[in-house]
Amino acid sequence: MTNDDGIQAPALRALAEALAPLGEVTTVAPLREMSACSRSISLFRPIRYEEVAPGRYGVDGTPVDAVVLALNHLLKEKPILVVSGINLGANLGLNVFYSGTVGAAVEATLHGIASIAVSICSKRDVPIGPAASFAAELAKWVLQEGEEGLPPGVTLNVNIPAAWKDGVRLTRLADRRARRLALEARDPGDLRTLSIREVMDSSQLAADSDYTAIRDGAISITPLALDCPDTPSLAPLERWIRSVQTLPKPA
Repeated sequence: MTNDDGIQAPALRALAEALAPLGEVTTVAPLREMSACSRSISLFRPIRYEEVAPGRYGVDGTPVDAVVLALNHLLKEKPILVVSGINLGANLGLNVFYSGTVGAAVEATLHGIASIAVSICSKRDVPIGPAASFAAELAKWVLQEGEEGLPPGVTLNVNIPAAWKDGVRLTRLADRRARRLALEARDPGDLRTLSIREVMDSSQLAADSDYTAIRDGAISITPLALDCPDTPSLAPLERWIRSVQTLPKPA
């Protein structure tokens, strides 16, 4: 397990507890928050780590640094699965290319390891328990199905709405035409200090996009094909998604 919110993030602990029944869980995550660092890696400075608790390591570096350190130094054997999250805040559409949460999962995929990135689409009043339970169900399925279920070279990007009410959908990234970035002055008297804000055009959102699923209160699972010579078959994943539509929703 890893994340980009830091080794002490409560959502990371909740996910570790949910995954514990599935097997041995080792957590390797940044010592501090490293959000929006994408797949940044520390090439020009050494990285330091410390064991903060048995099986839990904090890394003075990025989420990708944490994955590289785990695979090449901390773990005695190659893991079967890497789960990144639970991130507080959505990772939808083109934002997956900025996300440290997704970046860590992608790094694992590029090392030939099944990977899942998990995010909740809220930063406050977040129902972590149901999200962790769903992530554990998906992880269990990936472990059971192996490459027949999750083809090599594919990362699953999972986004869970804070008000989950309408099942689970297999989605694709929202079209780039639906999104633009706006710059706004935080202080009308200081036009040189600007904030970046995402603006979405809902008329450009396809029915099967990740943003649409979240807007409708459904969990979005977006396969990110990274290193696939052929189009991967997602039929087993589609069947699993149909089978979990009856999972209990949070009250």
